[in-house]
Amino acid sequence: MNEHALKGWLQQAGFKTADPLSDNIDSTIANATTPLMHAARLGELDIVNALLTLGADATLLNADNNGALWFACFSDSEACAAALIDAGAPLDTQNINGATALIYCASAGKTPLVQLLLTAGADPQLMTLDDFTALELAANPGCLKLLKNARNTAHA
Repeated sequence: MNEHALKGWLQQAGFKTADPLSDNIDSTIANATTPLMHAARLGELDIVNALLTLGADATLLNADNNGALWFACFSDSEACAAALIDAGAPLDTQNINGATALIYCASAGKTPLVQLLLTAGADPQLMTLDDFTALELAANPGCLKLLKNARNTAHA
């Protein structure tokens, strides 16, 4: 993606732009949402990659303590999630409810993303504020099996 197209995308999404774009790449809109979070929420891999190339910070969190990885999971984009993991997005950030991306994906039945997160090293033992783990919230047999295997491997 060229810089002109990225600048247009940023402006249309309501973000400030500067020259060079990298000077304002982590600007925010409502709820402390960065361009990287917004692109991940939309599952726009080309934008995610362009932002990462310009130095967007994959570790930033919004006002709810969710990061770009959470939003990539929300959009069900394995490709965006993998790019963010490769860029150093934290795997085990807990949002204001204590939920991690893994807990969210398990509770939403997003089996391929549960696999991706577990393979990357996400901690399946973390709990929400209500003391639920990803295993306890698993929404389908695929997630349940992956999380049981992860638990058994951890206890072995």
